[in-house]
Amino acid sequence: MILAACVARPVRRVLASANMRRVWGGGIRTGRAWIVRTGLGLAVLSLLGGCAAGLAPPGPAPRPRPRPGYERRVDELASVDASALAGRRIAIDPGHGGVFRGAVGVNGLTEAEVNLGVALFLRGLLEARGAQVFLTRSDDRDFLSPADSSLRSDLAERTRLANAFHPDLFLSIHHNADAGGAHDVNAIQTYYKLGDEGPSLDAAQQVHRYLVRNLGIEAQRVLPGNYFVLRNCESPAILTESSYITNPDVESKLALAAKQRLEAEALFLGLARTFARRVPRIAAFAAALSRGGRPDTVFRDLAGPILSARIEGAFDRAELTLDGRDLGGQRTGAELEWDPGLLTPGPHEAVLRVRLAGAGAAPERRLRFVLARSPARFEVDLESARDGLDSGVTAVGIRVLDAFGMPVSDSTAIRLHELEPGRVLPGDTLVTSSGGVAWAYLRLGAGGVRAPAGPGRRGSQSGGLVRAAIEGGASQARCPPAQLDLAGAGGARDPELWRGFALLMPEGVPLARAPGTLEPDRRIPWLNRDGFAELRRDAQGRLLLPSLPGYRPWGDDSMPPPRLAAIGSGALFGRRIVIDPDGGGEDPGGSGRNGTRAAALNLDVARALAAMLEAAGAEARLTRGGDLALSDVERVQISESFRADRFLRIGHRAERPRFGHYFSSAAGRSWAQRTAGELGRMGLPVPPDVEDAQYPLQQTSCPALYVSPARVDDPVSEERLLAPGTLRAEAYALLLGLLREWAPGTEWPTDSVEVRDPGGHPLAGVSVTLGGSLVLETDARGRVRFARTEPGPLEVRALDRRISRRVVLLDSERGAVLIGSGSP
Repeated sequence: MILAACVARPVRRVLASANMRRVWGGGIRTGRAWIVRTGLGLAVLSLLGGCAAGLAPPGPAPRPRPRPGYERRVDELASVDASALAGRRIAIDPGHGGVFRGAVGVNGLTEAEVNLGVALFLRGLLEARGAQVFLTRSDDRDFLSPADSSLRSDLAERTRLANAFHPDLFLSIHHNADAGGAHDVNAIQTYYKLGDEGPSLDAAQQVHRYLVRNLGIEAQRVLPGNYFVLRNCESPAILTESSYITNPDVESKLALAAKQRLEAEALFLGLARTFARRVPRIAAFAAALSRGGRPDTVFRDLAGPILSARIEGAFDRAELTLDGRDLGGQRTGAELEWDPGLLTPGPHEAVLRVRLAGAGAAPERRLRFVLARSPARFEVDLESARDGLDSGVTAVGIRVLDAFGMPVSDSTAIRLHELEPGRVLPGDTLVTSSGGVAWAYLRLGAGGVRAPAGPGRRGSQSGGLVRAAIEGGASQARCPPAQLDLAGAGGARDPELWRGFALLMPEGVPLARAPGTLEPDRRIPWLNRDGFAELRRDAQGRLLLPSLPGYRPWGDDSMPPPRLAAIGSGALFGRRIVIDPDGGGEDPGGSGRNGTRAAALNLDVARALAAMLEAAGAEARLTRGGDLALSDVERVQISESFRADRFLRIGHRAERPRFGHYFSSAAGRSWAQRTAGELGRMGLPVPPDVEDAQYPLQQTSCPALYVSPARVDDPVSEERLLAPGTLRAEAYALLLGLLREWAPGTEWPTDSVEVRDPGGHPLAGVSVTLGGSLVLETDARGRVRFARTEPGPLEVRALDRRISRRVVLLDSERGAVLIGSGSP
């Protein structure tokens, strides 16, 4: 027994040693299995005798280790026609370098040095066949400067250098790492530029096939990629992750120059095959004033230019999109032509894609042009203007239109001059259009005497002619002056209508440039961009104030002028947020013991958050609006087409709760930290923030975050998630986290409201509306927590079949209690 114990202790130390874990990658169980398979293991077990029964039972058999690959090249270099490489311009980007080491193997081999080694071998192979090769780096360096030491600036410089070379193809060389820290993972992943299903995908497929054949690694995928260097490269572009350097078996191979050369040879074969394909070429692509006219990029006073192209080589498909919409055209042999018809003024972009099925696609061509239109006439709502003059100051909207009746996007100075002095004030004023509309604020002067209004007829005015003309410039000839009879027909004053400027509080200034009030896409009919409002009154003379995204009423003041406060100081105005509810369709995203699907919880939180974001003035888009199956690629494509500022994935998976962000995203990490603080303030569990390599987190061009506050498969968490108030509290905390992204240092005091029945018992599940815009829900204690994200009196309303109460809280009031008095 003593001898057995003496042997057992050093064996345990060996099994638990860091070296054993590092070499075998499977921890103590894997090390024990190795010892058992050897003669040493048999001897030790015999020596231990009866003590063997005291050892921990053996764990499950370890899974087979993946093949490291890199054994030998299968294809001869002469098996491809490399003559097509002559004259081709190929940019090679050895990933990382300098301070950016990339992934690091368990024995210290860095991705940066392997990437460079493969790239140098590949350059030699390509140049020997006549290709022109540009390396973004040929030594161990980065592209940082004293002014900017961020990874983004390093990537931007690499892309700038590659674009300046005008390559036929861009290749970025990388080697992967497992985000979870495992050392028994190995795979080939080849990425092509997201959205380029033509030459980028064609090149990725060819290169990928030769990597798989010649490296001999079993797991492999071709994926669309939205990495910085891919999406900002102007040429077809691919990125290779040929193997996992964090696998010690692979690391030992990649440390050898011969194996780096083997990978370079596999890449060479794929590139040679890519350029050997007989693909069509877009020889010409232009816009002209008319058929056969001189090409140009700026067109004046034209409905739209004629677009034409000439293709060299056989092709069976040509697609042209103009500003994102498909445009049908006609083909005559190798000549293509499109007539877009009437277009709006301003910039436009056409994209042409040509393909021969079975061979490949030509690199897409982009054509940008501008339509500039001169003002041709004015248009004004005269009846509205006359009615407004009857009641005091009115806002007169003057639309500036071109010859086709479309708003003129360029700003235009317009002089308004009264033809009969004293009728309308001011008698002479200069206004400027924006988005095709100029606003003037006028009122009746002393000379504008109203004739009495008789029964059944409107009053009349003895004058009120105003002349509108463009202020100077040659365009005045194209747009003759207009005479506006602002008061000639008069109009009975509408006592139910109030006109004037809404005020932004606490400053007390006109509420200007609110979301939805800017032309030409004005969506708020009762408020213009300068803050001038037209509001109805109720029978008691109180203003009926519609909801305004991004603002809440300043308390419950219903007397003119209307006063509003910007939610969160307007931090979310114009921000575009994509919300991605995890799971959907056949993917439950995790399941609870009582049948709760995390996908449904995620969608509920996402819907609530989207409503809160829109109430705060942001634009929100859900990747899925129902229980639909959606691939990760589709989720990224939705984010990119929406031009999102932030991408937020919401989950409640059957795994450890966490904030997940991509390892190189400093913005994602800080967002996670801010949101964690808001979850804590709202009394919710705060998961840790960790590096996460989920596809959407690494592929969105904006900062991305995965939030999983609780796991659905835990019975306690499942019960809490289904309890009243929890999901809306999560959504509200996520809203605060997003507000913090653009207002990081603002102090927002925490507050709460309790809702009770007449007997003083807490009411759970009651909807509580803050400031008429944000809807929360009471928890089991009848409480909701929130933050005072703007100063001033705040209206709080509790509405439920059991209670209907409203209170206006002053800045100094905290922890209000609302006692019900019966049915609403």
